Amino acid sequence: MRRKYKIILIVLISSLLAYFIYFFSHENKINLVALGDGIASGETAYNIDGISYNDYLKEYFMKKGILHKYNDSYAYKNNKIDDLLEDLKSNILDKEDKLTIQQIMHQADLIIISIGEEELVKMAITNDLSKEVINDFVKEYDDLLYFIKDVSEAKIVIIGFYENKYLSKSNTIILNSELANAALKYDSIFINVNDLLMNQEYFANKDSFYFNYKGHEAIFEMIIHSI
Repeated sequence: MRRKYKIILIVLISSLLAYFIYFFSHENKINLVALGDGIASGETAYNIDGISYNDYLKEYFMKKGILHKYNDSYAYKNNKIDDLLEDLKSNILDKEDKLTIQQIMHQADLIIISIGEEELVKMAITNDLSKEVINDFVKEYDDLLYFIKDVSEAKIVIIGFYENKYLSKSNTIILNSELANAALKYDSIFINVNDLLMNQEYFANKDSFYFNYKGHEAIFEMIIHSI
């Protein structure tokens, strides 16, 4: 009987020790999640992924020794708002982290979202960017933010839209205004990158709406100053 209690005590102490090691190892460390399309993944004018502002952010936290986990599984070229929302609702399993997407959102401390620019550009190219389409787009974005806030207490940073060869100034203003209001509604941070990205230095190719590493670095700086 005494041996049985001794084993139980050893198991209990081991469990408590494991907990405290975990707690003190990860206290004040950040779980960073990147969500979005090719803008978030660092897509370039040459149809390959380059370094993104999310990569700069990951490296920044790593150098400070405060990064616990980084997940960018849901930041990739041609990802759309309704695709991401469907992934969240279906609660798909992340093959790399072996967690569901809702679990990843729940564990996140900081979520960076940049989605919709590619989608908007494609609609603009096909002349399908009417007022009704924009309203539906804004509603979808609102639904996405609502769902994320429902499963996560993370700080959310939303990267705004920017004017380019395909997306007009007037539509960009309307979209960013709506996005800024949504950010306020969901207690999130909105970053307006439009004025910043009017600088041609941030684009390798004037015919492409994908910016270069300098543009990503500039957005990274904006994020750091906002959080």
